[in-house]
Amino acid sequence: MPTPVEKPSFGEKLKKLGYLKKPVKGILPLLILILLLLSIYFQTDLIGNSNEYTVREVIDGDTIIIGGIDADIRYIGINTPEILTENSPGEPLSEEAKNLNKSLVVGKKVRLEFDKERYDQYGRVLAYIFANGISVNEELVRNGLARAFIIKPNEKYAGRILEAERQAKLARKGIWGNLKELNPLSENRRFLIKPSQASNYVGERVVVRGKLTDFRKSNKALVLNMEGDLDLVIFPSNLENFRFLGIIPEKSYLGELVEVIGTVKMYRGKPEITISHPISIRSLR
Repeated sequence: MPTPVEKPSFGEKLKKLGYLKKPVKGILPLLILILLLLSIYFQTDLIGNSNEYTVREVIDGDTIIIGGIDADIRYIGINTPEILTENSPGEPLSEEAKNLNKSLVVGKKVRLEFDKERYDQYGRVLAYIFANGISVNEELVRNGLARAFIIKPNEKYAGRILEAERQAKLARKGIWGNLKELNPLSENRRFLIKPSQASNYVGERVVVRGKLTDFRKSNKALVLNMEGDLDLVIFPSNLENFRFLGIIPEKSYLGELVEVIGTVKMYRGKPEITISHPISIRSLR
């Protein structure tokens, strides 16, 4: 069973970097510290608008490490199934997405293109990746191993990515195929919890197994309730992902024993998990 992970505070991170070993006196040292931190975060001078780099490591389907930039590179406009790690359960097709990513970029020079935002909330560099003239972002989507994940204001190639997704859907590839044929990862068992335990794992990715006993629907969201202890939230923008596969969540899952993978959050004092695609939930009937 997973245990909540304690995350270091911003102050603790500074101490590790050696910035807070001694008390800061006067305004000048404080200004120097602020400028230093801003230069670390906004290191755009180290990243050109269009440069070639060598890929050092493929982390998963949509994240790589390259030489020359001291940060992970997160692909813009797409989202691949979450891969299994020591602290997080994995989703079906995550390894396939990682392997395709590897075949497209490993041993090759890649070119990065950027959009309106250079970094995400985790400090990763946001980029479109091109290898041998091929858009890696689009290729992953076109093969059904990623879905379009367009977040404003980063919409430079939104049209092309959405077209790649349309092609994948027509071909019923990957996440748009028969999900019943996909087997869950056996290693996920160590992340399994009961719905009643969800509030103990806020901020953690877990596997929850339980019966869906009720639902409520509004123009803001569809909420499926698991045994009165956990809400599964599907926003209107993601409902089409279910309908495309012939799933009407409030009918297909209601009364069923299901297993869901996701990150637990608290909303108005109750734990919830947001689901954006059927690959994150499966019926156990």
